[in-house]
Amino acid sequence: MKLDIKKHKWLSMKPTKRVFAVLGEDHARFVGGCVRNALLGAPVADYDIATKHEPKQVINRLKEANIAVHETGMSHGTITAVADDVVFEITSLRRDVSTDGRHATVEFTKDWAEDAKRRDFTMNALYCDVHGEVFDPTCQGVDDIKKKRIRFVGTAKGRIEEDYLRILRFFRFHAWYADNAVMDKEALTACRELKRGMKQLSAERVWAELKKLLSAPRPHRTVNVMLINGVLEILLPEASNSEGLQLFTELEREMGLPPDPYLRLMSMAARDEFAVAGLARRLKMSNKEKSRLLTWASDRSALTPGLVDKNLKIEIYKAGRQTAMDRAVLRAAGASDPILRNEWLNIYKTARDWDWPVFPLTGKDLIEAGTDSGPKLGKALAALEALWIRSGFNANKQALLAALTMINH
Repeated sequence: MKLDIKKHKWLSMKPTKRVFAVLGEDHARFVGGCVRNALLGAPVADYDIATKHEPKQVINRLKEANIAVHETGMSHGTITAVADDVVFEITSLRRDVSTDGRHATVEFTKDWAEDAKRRDFTMNALYCDVHGEVFDPTCQGVDDIKKKRIRFVGTAKGRIEEDYLRILRFFRFHAWYADNAVMDKEALTACRELKRGMKQLSAERVWAELKKLLSAPRPHRTVNVMLINGVLEILLPEASNSEGLQLFTELEREMGLPPDPYLRLMSMAARDEFAVAGLARRLKMSNKEKSRLLTWASDRSALTPGLVDKNLKIEIYKAGRQTAMDRAVLRAAGASDPILRNEWLNIYKTARDWDWPVFPLTGKDLIEAGTDSGPKLGKALAALEALWIRSGFNANKQALLAALTMINH
């Protein structure tokens, strides 16, 4: 099989030619995601190269050619090269010496077939040269791509025991590339039987994979299989409502919304502050991620259909734009009554489109008006903001300063 160079311009672009000229065309091939996606007709975003050269040789060659080098993964034989602002991940051919279910000890080789044996799925064990010639050392990858079959290289049990994250990667790849296909029986059986091995994985690796899975166009079928096979309860005991995910993804498509892994996770969870806090802590989410989920789970604003416009906007303001949108769109997805569904969607659209009001006073304004700094200033500012909110955000600066006189006395 051969890729069309005219169609896949990344094969012949100037930075590619520079890097391959340095490494030697017979010593380097593109590998993994870029080859897989090109064959699937999916966008190619990352450029991974496998080479017979060992890392130090790669570094020396690139430096001599004035190509920027970053030693990003030397222990695994990976360096990052930047040629004409294009990033290439270059990894020396490897074979596993030992594995512990989380990490592998590797040694370098010059054998393409040995390198292919250590990769996870057959569709990821494909290589191509700069002329577009595709190489399939497992003799299964091209056929599996055509059939949209996610299959482990070698035995599923063997590949998983090398790194238990491959269980989650199996489901993630299925959601992205084979969501309507029947899962490989051997792979699914191994994932089910070895699922407890995932408990030893780092939270950061698990959360990174979960986000990618939940970003797939239609992940709910895959997630449901994970639920049925007991995999979801290992990963997300607080968020295992696959039906909620299905309802929400259907609404996303209906409204033309982009996939949002955080909203999708919320659709699978109860709005329970303590459970969500535990989930965020266990997965070691970033502060920004944690804040969004916890604000949604703990919000006590009285958002509900039937409020007059003024009161609705007051509740949206109390919740905050993002939280109001999150709560409303999730309630819309779960509403079986079409009238109620539309009312929640109207709340969502109001929160999304509202020209957000800005409180017209600052602490400086109050000090200039004679209020002492310190706790008294904070209390006065909070009281005036509450008054402004109750006015429907209509009270102007002058009116609020006039009210300050009564607050101070």
